[in-house]
Amino acid sequence: MDIYFPSCNFTKASPEAAKRLRRWMQARMPVAGCCRTDKTPRAADDTALYFCQACREVLEGRMQTRNLWEYLDGDADFPLPDYSGLRVNLQDCWRDRAHPEIHEAVRSLLHKMHVEIVELDRNREKADFCGNLHAEPKAPALRAQVAAQGDKPIWEMPAALETAIMREQAEKITERLAVTYCNRCTQGLRTGGAEAVHLLELLMGTADL
Repeated sequence: MDIYFPSCNFTKASPEAAKRLRRWMQARMPVAGCCRTDKTPRAADDTALYFCQACREVLEGRMQTRNLWEYLDGDADFPLPDYSGLRVNLQDCWRDRAHPEIHEAVRSLLHKMHVEIVELDRNREKADFCGNLHAEPKAPALRAQVAAQGDKPIWEMPAALETAIMREQAEKITERLAVTYCNRCTQGLRTGGAEAVHLLELLMGTADL
């Protein structure tokens, strides 16, 4: 049995899109609570449908997992909006660099919505960005400032430095809009000054374009 696991962080960031998706999924399968607190017993052959990378890390040790993008891409009944004429950069997530099935499903969904994708150099398995969880600054001065922070994660660095790291990534965006499929990537690009939209907001028709 498939079980849908919503993303708590996405629900907070995009409540209307999350509500619409939950309603659609509830008509097809059970909807779980937070992956960290839901203690409902699961059968060995149950599959968790997720789209949050943090959810995947929690769920992989407990049950089978499948990405929501693959599921929606293979569902002929899912009502895809038409964004003909929309041209975007696609920000792949560092945490999904070893998941080619996600790369393909995301691109397939965008193509089906008639969105033109302009690829970034560091894409798919070469992705090196996940917001303030992971970034690889290139400017020597910025790298020196990061090195001076020791092993401190980006989100614990001074706010000005975190913003500078996010700005360097945002400057790689060549189109008016970047599409992400990761909560941290979305927020990271926005922090850096880029206009970014989560794929689910496009899918659910709630994006302010």
